[in-house]
Amino acid sequence: MKKIILITTALMMLGGCASWHNPDISDPAKEKEVFKRDSEFCDKLDNQNVPVGAQTDGEPPEPTTYEAEFSENYTYESTFEKCMKERGWIKK
Repeated sequence: MKKIILITTALMMLGGCASWHNPDISDPAKEKEVFKRDSEFCDKLDNQNVPVGAQTDGEPPEPTTYEAEFSENYTYESTFEKCMKERGWIKK
């Protein structure tokens, strides 16, 4: 599930569906560098705060329903966007 979320996020960024811009950074090279750092930070933060699937002690994860997976994906994306916005990024 984590791989699906990461792949979806990466494809959205590469595909232009979710292009981000920071108006406080005028240099495009610097913007790319800061974006990479901030998006990695927000991604790590989301992975820590939003569990994907049931985690148990050594047991296989419990199956989840489509509705539960959608809810987890929505929470992940919303948390990621909130983190990016707090760092000064806006969607174009």
